[in-house]
Amino acid sequence: MRVHPRPSTLIRRMATAVVAFAAVLATLGSTALAAPPIVRDHIASSGAAAGSNVCVGSVCTATAVFAIVDTNGNRQACLDITHYDSAGFIPLDYETGCAPLAEDAFSIDTKGLANAALSSTDVTLQAFTCDATGCVPTGATRLAHVSATYTGLGLVDTFRANSKSTFGGCTMYFVGKGSSRQATASLVIDGRSLDALGSLFTSAQKIKVICH
Repeated sequence: MRVHPRPSTLIRRMATAVVAFAAVLATLGSTALAAPPIVRDHIASSGAAAGSNVCVGSVCTATAVFAIVDTNGNRQACLDITHYDSAGFIPLDYETGCAPLAEDAFSIDTKGLANAALSSTDVTLQAFTCDATGCVPTGATRLAHVSATYTGLGLVDTFRANSKSTFGGCTMYFVGKGSSRQATASLVIDGRSLDALGSLFTSAQKIKVICH
């Protein structure tokens, strides 16, 4: 079965959050007739991401390192390495994987987003071969050693979002806020150093669901 290279880790985490919330609503739907529940959730997260792109002729290597931690105890680092033909923007192969982080493996300045650091972490990568129609897992794996340092660049951007949504007999109130800052980064993959560009971020979300 062919699959396409996975989207960015941020998009994957957003999709996971949507699925998780759908599960909450399904649970509420089964209990709403018994009693009108109120569910509250609050999560704060911070992270850093950066990518490097190096070409030799028309063959390019895109490398991305991402780290995120949140107040629910989720801590992980991810590594993507993609080779592609820049002439036709056709992927040739890629490796991808994530690993849990130790408590002291990632640090970030959450106030000014001035810097962040990912200490040496082992990530198991899954290999895929690709062509214009998609990618196929090869079944091969390898262990990569990853570390990174990030330095904030330019101004800090802030955002805030509020929404109210109705699902059946339930209403969800959402409040989100956070900040981000562009960054330069130095990535080290298996002892090889790469200069990269990326960003630092911190965010907080509050969700309240009331079922009538």
